[in-house]
Amino acid sequence: MSGVFYTVGSGCDFRYLLPRILEVDIHEPGNSNDPEIVLTKLGLANWLSWTECESRAIEGVVDAWFELALARDVAEADGDWIGHEAESVLCGASRAGFSLQRWLIRLHQPDAAPVLTDLKERYPDELSAFWEEVPEGFKEFATILSQGQS
Repeated sequence: MSGVFYTVGSGCDFRYLLPRILEVDIHEPGNSNDPEIVLTKLGLANWLSWTECESRAIEGVVDAWFELALARDVAEADGDWIGHEAESVLCGASRAGFSLQRWLIRLHQPDAAPVLTDLKERYPDELSAFWEEVPEGFKEFATILSQGQS
């Protein structure tokens, strides 16, 4: 999957395989590519130009993926360590051309507090290196992380 658009495959191939790619990446994160890589491919496939029905389906899947990643991160919270799945989905979504606003608002809900706290503690030096390729998305993301810091 990581070779799509770079070494093998076309946009048609990617669209054909996308349901299975997403299924594996969402439900078997240990056996798949990082969300940043998978969601970047959406941007390369120009998903924003797809039909309205297809675009809404992609948005719905990414919304559900973020919720699942957030739930996994909260469930894995053990002392000082929290998973980084939600951040990976956010970064990948930004790389795909999504606005992060709805998910950043979601991070302010009480049940997401452990993840938001962890992200703020890791900001700015211990976040995904994939953010470097989406400075505007990182700026949007960093706005909530830098609140309350001196």
